[in-house]
Amino acid sequence: MSGEQEQAGGAVARVDNRLTGGTVHGNVVQAGRADITLRMSDPAAPSALPVTVTPPLGLRDPGRPLRGREETLERLEAELAAEPGPEGRLLALCGMGGCGKTAIALEIAARRSAAGCRVWWVEARNGPALEAALRAVARQAGATQEELERGDTADLLWSGLARLDTPWLLVVDNADDPALLDGPGSLSAGTGWIRPATGPGAVLVTTRDSTRATWGQVARLHLLRPLTGGRLDAAARILRDHAPASAGTPAEAHELAARLGGLPLALYLAGTYLDQANRTPPPFRAPATPTTYTGYRRAWEDGLDRLDPGHALARTWAMSVALLEQRGHGHARALLELLAAFADADLPYAHLLTPDRLAEAGPLAALDGPAIWQHLTALAALGLVELLEPAPGAPALLRMHPLVRDASRTTGTVAVATGVVAAAARADESEDEMDPEVAAVRRSLAPHILDAFERADLAGLDERSFLELMVAMNVAGRQLLVDGLYVQARAVLETVRAAESEHVGPTHPDTFVTRHNLALALRELGELSQARTELEAVLDARRTLGGDTYLATLSTRHELASLLRDQGELEAARAEFEAVLAVRRRELGDTDPSTVTTRHELATVLLDQGELDSARAELEAALAIERERVGETHPSSLVTRHELARTLHAQGELAMARAEFEAVMAGWRGQVAGDHPHLLVTRYGLALVLRDQGELAQARTEFEAVLAGERERLGDTHPSTLLTRYSLALVLRDQGEAAQAREELEAVLAVETERLGPDHPETQITRQSLDGVLRMLEGR
Repeated sequence: MSGEQEQAGGAVARVDNRLTGGTVHGNVVQAGRADITLRMSDPAAPSALPVTVTPPLGLRDPGRPLRGREETLERLEAELAAEPGPEGRLLALCGMGGCGKTAIALEIAARRSAAGCRVWWVEARNGPALEAALRAVARQAGATQEELERGDTADLLWSGLARLDTPWLLVVDNADDPALLDGPGSLSAGTGWIRPATGPGAVLVTTRDSTRATWGQVARLHLLRPLTGGRLDAAARILRDHAPASAGTPAEAHELAARLGGLPLALYLAGTYLDQANRTPPPFRAPATPTTYTGYRRAWEDGLDRLDPGHALARTWAMSVALLEQRGHGHARALLELLAAFADADLPYAHLLTPDRLAEAGPLAALDGPAIWQHLTALAALGLVELLEPAPGAPALLRMHPLVRDASRTTGTVAVATGVVAAAARADESEDEMDPEVAAVRRSLAPHILDAFERADLAGLDERSFLELMVAMNVAGRQLLVDGLYVQARAVLETVRAAESEHVGPTHPDTFVTRHNLALALRELGELSQARTELEAVLDARRTLGGDTYLATLSTRHELASLLRDQGELEAARAEFEAVLAVRRRELGDTDPSTVTTRHELATVLLDQGELDSARAELEAALAIERERVGETHPSSLVTRHELARTLHAQGELAMARAEFEAVMAGWRGQVAGDHPHLLVTRYGLALVLRDQGELAQARTEFEAVLAGERERLGDTHPSTLLTRYSLALVLRDQGEAAQAREELEAVLAVETERLGPDHPETQITRQSLDGVLRMLEGR
């Protein structure tokens, strides 16, 4: 077993056959503070080893409560106080190194002692010390020295404990290698050194190992996680408990707590560091010594080793890796280093860590699927990673604590991680991006793609690898578009276009893929002229390369037709859609998704041209195909149903339109965020129907909700935002709120006059509506 041990707040030392690391008083090592390996000249040395099994309650600071652990403490106390079942009581408090397991056990020990319970405290860092301590417990439970020498110490210990008729608690701390608890029998079978307690007793074990196979059915596992998410406030309080007031504001403490991943050991080290730094007079401080939360966070991100005294954090996880290697997981370290090379985001590991993706990953190339899984579950069992339970339709995700990532990162794994991410994105490139499961995978890949691009120089990519990464970046950009994050998508795609122009030139086919996708982002952001310029350039290049019926050409023609419709050039848009539809029907068939999409888009032009019956027929036909292929709640079907609802509204079928809009909204709510453009535009359509049905209050509520979402997503000057604001103004007018209506219309008119000009038809319509409202106010 590794001699490098985690010690929260105490000394850390390497074992070299001496008593090390704890507080030594003569020949007694205070329990919980020592790592003991004997030079054993006597085979019976465990029985002679001097130990204490008294709880080290002096290490507990009653003035500093265990922040964020109230629920865990209540749950443990409730189980310890309840009547035991026939299976006995053995509680295992499991969690990664540094998450505060020992501190919780100390608190439980103090509370049970105060309630009159007899408490023993046993260290399980190594076999000899564990056996010596358990012999001591057996003696205190009534065993004689003669009985202890018979060789059945484990059975003797538990029979003696079973005879006790007053409450007792045995705490077994730092049982990170549960194999030591087997003794002469088996922990999981209930015949080891540690067993479930019967009668008034109980056993509490702290361990990094949360594997059910290790503990069998004899233990109740309590998983302890860092203080993240809703418990970050508690994490920040730990910092403030230990650091001086001059270290900064609560908000700055919160930021540092988040950077340290809410890990109690790291929070304690940071707080005490800042306390000592501020106590040191400035002339005696080392250069650039941080004295504030913000300074500490920045120094940590710069990788300053002095912020981790004795490398306590790094050694904490090095111990776990060493234990895994002893257990036969020889690639644990290499796999952990590869995982650390990905972004600080949940990792879709089933799409990345496959044998084919790891074929060029050095020693990991030797692992097949079962071996990869065994290593992953072994890392998870010791808290080095967390394998999250997948949500329905979402990929299985792996989470790594940011400090484990910091401690495990090496520059040598960056190129491998980049290649793995790029390969996963390329494999996913041809999938239906509207499919919710495909979108979920791409969404989880996106942060890792973007991180790989940020570190591309560090990876030292050749041209082939660079182009593969650019393909991945386009996948990320497209997913941002699907998610309605148009500003972010534009930023990503503009960055890719600039990189491609520099590395492979502006006329490379991949550069045109990026420009095509960039044009879609520009169109969604209302930058129609710029989007058209991009699409026309891409179309010229693709026509030159493959002609009018080339699949890539058809895709750009389709998108350009959509843009023409947005610009009001309906005849040109209709002609282009009809041409693309004819080719797609001939080459791909009527039911191909791209054919159905073009048919749907053509129907929207017919709707805008007032050919309502034709538009409705096309949409119903397209929807029938989509319902058959992917179901009526698939995003493709929902988009078509939205346009069908618009058509029904235009035909005066208000009840039918309302029902369809409400059904589409329900479908989107199960798949996208509340302010996603798809959901907003459907709510806008419903609000129009409600207005025409005379339900002005409800219409106003919907318009206001849509406007808030569009302002947040698209800004105040986006065409969609202006349209919603205009429609809201009309409802306000009809409700008699003429002053508010005037304010909204004046704001819309100012933007339209600047962007479109005073003579543009939309500007004129807004001016006419404003004039009407002004007359209402004058008539008042």
